Amino acid sequence: MGIPVEVESKFVQKCSMLLIFSSVVVLFICLNNVQPYYFIDEVFHVPQTLQYCAGNFTQWDPKITTLPGLYLLTTLVLSPLNLCNLFYMRCINLLGTIVNFYLAYNIIKQISIKYQTQRWNNWMKLTVASNIMLFPPLFFWHFLYYTDIVSVNAVLLMFLLHLRRKFEMAAFIGLLSILIRQTNIIWVAFVTVERAFDLLDQKLLKSITQEEYSSFTYLKLLWKKIMEEASHGWAFFSKFVIRLIVQLLPYATVCLIFLAFVVWNKGIVVGDRAAHVPTIHIPQLFYFSAFISCFLWPYTIIHWKSYLNSVKEHWILHSCLLALLIATVHFNTLVHPYILADNRHYVFYFWNKFMGRYRLFKYLLIPGYSFAFYTMFHRMMHLRFATQINYILMTSMVLIPQLLIEPRYFIIPYILYRLLIREPKSWQVIMESITVFIVNFLQFYIFINKVFYWSDQPDPQRISW
Repeated sequence: MGIPVEVESKFVQKCSMLLIFSSVVVLFICLNNVQPYYFIDEVFHVPQTLQYCAGNFTQWDPKITTLPGLYLLTTLVLSPLNLCNLFYMRCINLLGTIVNFYLAYNIIKQISIKYQTQRWNNWMKLTVASNIMLFPPLFFWHFLYYTDIVSVNAVLLMFLLHLRRKFEMAAFIGLLSILIRQTNIIWVAFVTVERAFDLLDQKLLKSITQEEYSSFTYLKLLWKKIMEEASHGWAFFSKFVIRLIVQLLPYATVCLIFLAFVVWNKGIVVGDRAAHVPTIHIPQLFYFSAFISCFLWPYTIIHWKSYLNSVKEHWILHSCLLALLIATVHFNTLVHPYILADNRHYVFYFWNKFMGRYRLFKYLLIPGYSFAFYTMFHRMMHLRFATQINYILMTSMVLIPQLLIEPRYFIIPYILYRLLIREPKSWQVIMESITVFIVNFLQFYIFINKVFYWSDQPDPQRISW
């Protein structure tokens, strides 16, 4: 008797994942041998964690702008084992990388039930989860002691618990995510809004077509139902609103705690506020749309015909949008001093070789932004209309206030977007995987081989995101 196909397939899947995880560990060790000393912001993160490991919780480096969640977690894990050194601190992110796979895989399982009519096969789930784990701008930090991977851990865990309807636990994890990065409050707000619309759907919209659900009609129907509830009298409507607020209380409590912190701290940033002054930087959304389209090009290129048809059919609308893009690029293209000065980041080279060198270059990108926005919105059209607006609004709140063009700011919006994409075709996932592999190979090849020195630094400098 032969081995059942299903059992054999699961065995192959487990072996494949074991091979990927083993490769990640081997790469981690190799890169630590290449970079045994502090890398850029590790000069702040590591000494601060060492202070905590030594029991000195009153010492704080004013150059650090995030809350101490990562340092507290590391101290909790490593201090009892007497392993507070650079290598083991970096191991926290290695472990977090594997955790990201687990979380992404389980979120995909939940989303395939909630949003899709068809169930994904297990190979597809594993491959997409692997692509998220190995997503180059995130995976780059797996061998360093940075906040990015643990921050993603917390946000994905919160989202998974939310999808599993464990709202109190999700809110608690959301609070912890803010202790790692303050901007994660935006994603707590995201799930809060999602929960609110889920409740309204249950109470008000008993029957609705998919076309209505994913279009502006959804909001009109919802408003009509709310007005019907209000027509029953103030007392009845008040009870309805109070019940809604009570069910949102776990998330709302976290939001109120953060608001109290902002008032007490007189701002979101702790430490060096001069480097992170809020601004209005709308082209961040343009860069993000291009960022998504590049990494998800297999899902983007299939829409080129529909985009051209849309331009032909709605040329007045597209002309107005094009004029708006041109005006925004012309008047609101900003550059942070760090981009011009720090040659350890890819953005430095892109800006200095193209955007900053050729005056017209930024305008040449505008048609690309237009196409990127079109495809970005098109891939969200299967979602509830309120979810589409919620995602766009929260992503805007994360990115627009940032003067610094930093691909790391794009990571969580990208991952959430990637998770919410309609069930992809096999060839798209395969090409996405190949893209992830090629970019990872190139980024680590550059990191290892492109070495230069600064006059005020004894150690060699390397290039990162």
